[in-house]
Amino acid sequence: MSKRTGASSRLLVVAGLALAAASPSCAASHKAAELPFKPVTEKELAARYLQTPLENHRCKAAVFPHAKANWRLVRVVSIAGRGPSFATALEALCRETDGLKLPAVVDIYYNRTPSGWSANHEIRGTAVKYEDGFSPPHAPKITDIHPPELPQNNDSEPAPQGEGGRRS
Repeated sequence: MSKRTGASSRLLVVAGLALAAASPSCAASHKAAELPFKPVTEKELAARYLQTPLENHRCKAAVFPHAKANWRLVRVVSIAGRGPSFATALEALCRETDGLKLPAVVDIYYNRTPSGWSANHEIRGTAVKYEDGFSPPHAPKITDIHPPELPQNNDSEPAPQGEGGRRS
């Protein structure tokens, strides 16, 4: 008898769910609610979060173009900065370091130079933290840092040739 009671209760539950699904919902009689927000543009979003342009120096991390061998550093992560000029790419790199809450970035190099495909500079560096008891020298001003040597373009491509010698 208990098997029959279990089966009949399951049948009642399934029937109740089917009836609830078939009946009109309460929300159908109300007007659709409007969204409390509207999409925003990137410019508005930047203004809302008070992001200053990369031309303004706002980062607090120290930037060292090259780390000395005797500096006691812990290299944490490689990071990149991009911008329309070397100065803006360096500022972006510095802000990335600030975002990671690390005190400095060292060993700056070009990852990708401006070219016909993209006029942006991309530089890379290594975000570091200092070991206990190490006090680094004063970092150079960000305006005194010069661009590193540009990488050589090893993408040699032969000059285009005609139609391959076909004659009609």
